[in-house]
Amino acid sequence: MPLASLLAVGFLLRALEQPAPALWRGAQLTALSGRGGLLSVLGGLRTPLAAGYWLRANVAWENRDAAAMEALIGLTVAADERPLYFWLNGARMLAYDVPGWLPADAPAAVRRRAVEAQAQRALRLLEHGLGWRGAAAALHVEMANIHLRRLGDLENAARCYRLAAEQPGAPYYAARIHAELLRALGRPREALLWLRRILPGLPPHDPEARREVVRERIAALERELAGR
Repeated sequence: MPLASLLAVGFLLRALEQPAPALWRGAQLTALSGRGGLLSVLGGLRTPLAAGYWLRANVAWENRDAAAMEALIGLTVAADERPLYFWLNGARMLAYDVPGWLPADAPAAVRRRAVEAQAQRALRLLEHGLGWRGAAAALHVEMANIHLRRLGDLENAARCYRLAAEQPGAPYYAARIHAELLRALGRPREALLWLRRILPGLPPHDPEARREVVRERIAALERELAGR
């Protein structure tokens, strides 16, 4: 890399690391890391740079410094958006770990607000992942899990599981959970149509496909609907 580029990278990264409000840093990262600019200059330095920021994010995690951790996760994915590991584990740290740092005697209402706020932060991170690196089943599954486990939002969980199931190489369970959530939402006919749609694509000799389980679920839904 030419000396001028190295100097430019050093100047830019020092600027990013200056103390500043987390929201300002987030906006700065969004502007820099969307396309071109920073990434074209970094070239082969992206992987080690991202790894360094990720290590620092974990130090912030150990210190329970949520603002620093979130900013460093942002720097990590800004440096290299390609590894799913950063997006998935960053989202889990935001959604699951940070609310657990509240004092043991924190009121239930405070805990609930923290869970909701951190879940939304994690979802925003994953949305950026979809925009920056492209659709991936794992990102949609992670979003579905957060909607389901942290927010209790069955509608959006079902939507995200379906999006996951429609991606190449998606885990088979995403399609099954989508159907179960449709039934829980009071939409058994949609669940039945969905399972009938996916059944032909399930390989009979792959145990993870659970083809027979899907057949049984189809039969159960048919009986349920016939009895109405």
